[in-house]
Amino acid sequence: MAKPEQTEKATPKRREEARGRGQVPRSSELAGSVIFLVTVFVMHALFAGTFASMESGLRAYFAKVALHGDPTFSSVWGFFVQAGAWAGLGLGVIFAIAFFVGILANVAQFGFLFTGKSLVPSFGKLNPLTGFQNIFSKRIAVNLGKQLIKLFAVAIIIFTSIRANLGLFAVLGQTSPADVIGMTFDLIYDIAWKFGLLLVIVGILDYVYERWQLEENLKMSKNEVKDEYRQSEGNPEAKGAIKRRQRESARRRMMQAVPRATVVVTNPTHFAVALEWDEMKMEAPVVTAKGADLVAKRIRDIAREHGVPILENPPLARTLYDRVELDQAVPPNLYAAVAQVIAFVYKLKRKTIA
Repeated sequence: MAKPEQTEKATPKRREEARGRGQVPRSSELAGSVIFLVTVFVMHALFAGTFASMESGLRAYFAKVALHGDPTFSSVWGFFVQAGAWAGLGLGVIFAIAFFVGILANVAQFGFLFTGKSLVPSFGKLNPLTGFQNIFSKRIAVNLGKQLIKLFAVAIIIFTSIRANLGLFAVLGQTSPADVIGMTFDLIYDIAWKFGLLLVIVGILDYVYERWQLEENLKMSKNEVKDEYRQSEGNPEAKGAIKRRQRESARRRMMQAVPRATVVVTNPTHFAVALEWDEMKMEAPVVTAKGADLVAKRIRDIAREHGVPILENPPLARTLYDRVELDQAVPPNLYAAVAQVIAFVYKLKRKTIA
């Protein structure tokens, strides 16, 4: 069970590590009950045909023996070999189906998993104190409850099935041996499939419990989650400091580019965008600096210190701030508006656009 401080759900990494150790939600009750129920259905489906084939085969065998006189050791041995072959074929089919059903029942619970860690011996399990504590654990109580439910249920199933077929027992003396075998098998089948269905229901409930139990065991404390995050992603404080230094470095480079700007377009106070244009080197004006509020004020101050023209054009400033990243050229749909601003700046400097 999870400790009081383990309040957080398991992370994907913890789940993957647990899966590597073989800790997966698995109910042996469910796998066994599905195998049992499918085996019951298969045996019932095969019984009539197998029994008829065995009966006709034995009749033919005994007729053949009768033609050659009294039974001999070899003829009797041949009878057992032939009967064993029929029985072996039927059991082989049943075991093969049960084997594949068992694999599917386990794969359906936890998928494909190949690990040898669960086979490594744990000497902690040999601790007598731990074993004594396990006797009074919740898991033992749950297992005891499951066994009592199955015992009580099978008793009810047997009682109700026999009571429903009491009339058949009264006529057994007037029934042929073949019919007696058939009636007995039908009664056993009626009891078996009901019991198998009960086992499947108990197995499903057991799987739900095992899944919940595993989730509880894998829970983590807040400190464990933080430690895992640090190991996989790095220390959050260190990453935050690195990002802050990167932002400060980028801001310094941006401010160093303001003096080279051709013009600074403002909102006038909320936004400021610095544009650089060199008709000999550039295909379109480039945004070299931009900012809002305090950063915008700093861009304007630097522009004034270095004599960079500042023009108020709120729509253009907001559009450039939202749509154009740093060191990117102005998109074609803004050429006309930017050209008007640069032309006005050149006119102020008594220049013409080349």
